[in-house]
Amino acid sequence: MITRSNLAEQLREYQLRSKHDWASVSFFSSTSNLSSYRRMQLAFILVCIAMLLLLCMKVTKQVRLARKKKRRMLLPLSI
Repeated sequence: MITRSNLAEQLREYQLRSKHDWASVSFFSSTSNLSSYRRMQLAFILVCIAMLLLLCMKVTKQVRLARKKKRRMLLPLSI
């Protein structure tokens, strides 16, 4: 005979089982990986932007050094 306590106990057992199943399935499911995939994409984009900024800084530094070296090689106007 189905009683209220039996239903409550079955519900608790079902919730425990589904909680464990959800924990194992969530790691492999496409919906949870979608958000982590987007986070990975964002991290990749941020790393690329940082690398581009560093590259630009290095190039401008080299350009400044080249200009400075070129100025040193010029003869003074008084000669």
